[in-house]
Amino acid sequence: MHRRDVLVSLLSATAALAVTRTAVAQPTPAGAMPTPLYLAMATRGGLFLEATARDAFAKTGNPRVKRFARAEVTEQVNLADMIDRVTGGTVAVPVGGGQPGPGGFVGGLVAAPLAVAGGVAGAAAGTVGAVLGAPGGMTSDEQKAQIQAQLSGMTGGPRYDAAFLDASLQGHREAMTIHGGYAQSGEDPALRRIARGALPLIRLHIAQLSQMQRMIGGGAEG
Repeated sequence: MHRRDVLVSLLSATAALAVTRTAVAQPTPAGAMPTPLYLAMATRGGLFLEATARDAFAKTGNPRVKRFARAEVTEQVNLADMIDRVTGGTVAVPVGGGQPGPGGFVGGLVAAPLAVAGGVAGAAAGTVGAVLGAPGGMTSDEQKAQIQAQLSGMTGGPRYDAAFLDASLQGHREAMTIHGGYAQSGEDPALRRIARGALPLIRLHIAQLSQMQRMIGGGAEG
């Protein structure tokens, strides 16, 4: 299933995430990031960034924010297409059904493949930084859902722009952790190349978001 086909169901609190990939049958070297975990995190994080950018493109009156939002949607669609070509579209995000496991979508991953792929079944989103050898601070599925709901309920304007920039910057920092970690130690060579290729644009977007934040005057509160 292509990720953008299920954009409408993004980050549903009751959505189960199933990952199927032949590579998960291979042992994961010590310290490596398992492919199922990478696919899950990259897919959910990308969907969050794409959905919030689409919302911003529709609402913002700020030309710079609008240009950025359009570029972000393009980035996420292109990245998803590259991952789909490698995985055969086997990263499934079904609409509805199932109860989330502990720790949100990562905890709810199919236990058997994850156990084979390095014994990370049941890992919570907050532990991903440790898996990657990086600091924590990852937002959970539920937190992403709350952020998206907040943005969806806001009208366009400076407050909305600030809230969107905050959310997108957090999402891009997480994307840097996810793709950067897999680029260094992922088990699948083709996916490692994709992860490595995503990093320059993620860095550019972090710089652009930080600059727009400074121009707008900071965070969403106030």
